[in-house]
Amino acid sequence: MIIGPPRSGTTLLGNLLDLHPKISTIIEPYYIWDHHFRNSPHDQMSEQDASDPIRKQIRGSFGRYLTDIGADMVVDKSPRNSIKIPFIKAVFPEAYFVIIMRDARDTILSIQRQWQSVGAAFSKYRHKKLLKERFIISRRWLAQRPTWRLRLQSILFELGPLQNWPKKNFLNQIRWQRPFGWGPRFEGWQDVIDRVSLLEFNAYQWAHCARGIMDHTTLLPKGRVFTLKYEDLIAEPEPWLRRLFSFLGTDLPGSYYATMPPIWSQNSQKWPHAFSSEELKTIGPIVSKELITWGYEKDESWYQKI
Repeated sequence: MIIGPPRSGTTLLGNLLDLHPKISTIIEPYYIWDHHFRNSPHDQMSEQDASDPIRKQIRGSFGRYLTDIGADMVVDKSPRNSIKIPFIKAVFPEAYFVIIMRDARDTILSIQRQWQSVGAAFSKYRHKKLLKERFIISRRWLAQRPTWRLRLQSILFELGPLQNWPKKNFLNQIRWQRPFGWGPRFEGWQDVIDRVSLLEFNAYQWAHCARGIMDHTTLLPKGRVFTLKYEDLIAEPEPWLRRLFSFLGTDLPGSYYATMPPIWSQNSQKWPHAFSSEELKTIGPIVSKELITWGYEKDESWYQKI
């Protein structure tokens, strides 16, 4: 399991692991995890939510995927999983967890841009006259599902029960109870989203994911957790990947690095040039504790003395 807040390098890491011939990565299979929680008010789940039928359904879906794809190991890349680690542990007690963190300020900047860009596209493509564009988006979305079984499963999940079809609402609208929303929904998000700015809400999303990781990784079995920072991975990918594959108990094929795409080593520290001092003072109290815990700052002076 790759665990990390959204926009923290989880996709990059998942794609790098997917290059290994014995490993296959599924990008955000929420239609597997949320099969029984489609109408849940938030994305947080506990160990008590993992009933025997739910465990059987989730394990069965991943097991069939391994059979269909012919891999030895499946990797799940889902930022929402940051806030449901106890649930995952109850479903897959044998799982290995790869934790990836990134500077909250760069992450929040990226989350905010994702909200803005995807929200604009979502609004545009909802227009009935843009059927061609909607078809293109749907085709790209289905292309992320590597097997016909997962494509069918995700389509049925998106469509929902028959009684919902006449409402013509996207699942995104149903989840967020508004025209658009993106990313993990932490418990109590409804009480926050309408009283703060988008930037603040994005900071709360990151903070809840970071706290979910910090609060629950100590519950995981020793020897089953590998932690790295996004900034270290992009600066020195080869040594970190060697350590990671060793942790997973698999050797690297000789041709692995030749197939690895270029990694932009300078994709960090964008926030000092992107955020104003007022914006930093706004998000500082929300994320500073976790920034210090993860070693990105020594104290709160980074925003208090601006």
